[in-house]
This record gives sequence, C-alpha cells and structure tokens, in this order.
Amino acid sequence: MSRKTKSSDDSVYQMLDSERARCEAVLERIDRELSNLPKGSLCQRRVVSNGKVYLYPCLKYRDGSEVKLLHVSREKAEEVQAQVERKKRLKQAAKETKVRLATLRTLLARNPYRRKEER
Repeated sequence: MSRKTKSSDDSVYQMLDSERARCEAVLERIDRELSNLPKGSLCQRRVVSNGKVYLYPCLKYRDGSEVKLLHVSREKAEEVQAQVERKKRLKQAAKETKVRLATLRTLLARNPYRRKEER
C-alpha cells in the first residue's frame, strides 16, 4: 500500500503537547520546592579564641553584594547539608527540563496541523 496522500493524523503533536505541559508542571514544582530550600552552601567557620581553634558549621550565602554567614547548630548541620544537596540536584533537573521544554516548543511550532489563528 503506497502513501500517496498525506495523513491528517496529529496524534504525535498531541503527545508532544502533553509532554510540554508535563515539563512546565515539573518546572513549577521544582521552582516551588527550591524557594523553600536554604540559600547558599554549608561551610565550616574557624574561630580562634584564647589560643584554641573552634570550628562550627555555618550557611554561607550572598545577599546583594554582601556575603552573609548564618550559624547552624551541629544537630541541624546534617539536615541542612541534605537540603543543600537536594537543591543542587533540583537545579540540575530544572536545567535539563528547560532544555527539553525548548526542544518541545521548537517541534510544536512546526506542527502543520495547527489552526491558522494559533500560528
């Protein structure tokens, strides 16, 4: 059977459109979760007092042009470290999703089955 006539099946473009909507929803969830995670990174602050060296954990982040240090208790340091690592993974996932979303938008822009008013 030859394919001399073009098929008007746009199911592939519908699938791409649903994937685009899914990617946008994922980006919204990632942005929402990133706003609840701490800014900056966990580091060790070194303080010398009376000839002794004390190390304590602190959260280091930038606020405008200033670098801020926020003391973190030793009990919460592991929890904050886990949150900082999660933030790093989420940022990487957001970056990959944005690339995928840009590709999907490019493909959907070439959809020959779109109505003229959508173009």
